[in-house]
Amino acid sequence: MLRAERSDAGCQVLGPLLRLYVYGLHGYFVEVMFTAGWEFAVSNNWKLPGCSSVWSLAIYGISGLAMEQIHSACHRSGVPLLARGVAYLAWVYLWEFSTGLLLRHFGACPWDYTAFDYNIHGLITLEYAPLWFFIALVQEKLVLAHLQRLRWTSGEQAAPTNGSVHKHKPS
Repeated sequence: MLRAERSDAGCQVLGPLLRLYVYGLHGYFVEVMFTAGWEFAVSNNWKLPGCSSVWSLAIYGISGLAMEQIHSACHRSGVPLLARGVAYLAWVYLWEFSTGLLLRHFGACPWDYTAFDYNIHGLITLEYAPLWFFIALVQEKLVLAHLQRLRWTSGEQAAPTNGSVHKHKPS
């Protein structure tokens, strides 16, 4: 069940299952947009047919939770940005290779990098390293950081956006 967990300030932090869901949807969306953009760049296809696999929801969701742990460990240790990017890149390749190997065992791996020059068993390609590095840092700065700060509040606790309070009187 998706739920939030109580924090010290009376607000509720988003629970791991809800964060898993958001990371999964975010990754799925980015992959569909990337494949649509790739199709346009390669084939000039204005239909922009993006695609993914339902497996990607779990793959990206779990990866997002793991990246939270990597981020926390790096933050506590004062690891600089570029080194964090390398740590995320290592995680991405390990996770993509592992999940691809597992899915391939069941005939369900939706990706195949064998056409790339620097592929490893068709499950990962080193040619995507700059892209994965960049995406991982964007994930840290935009998605991970903001998702960890989100809190559930009741209507009474939410601060108005323009500094004024609007109350509706029942008629």
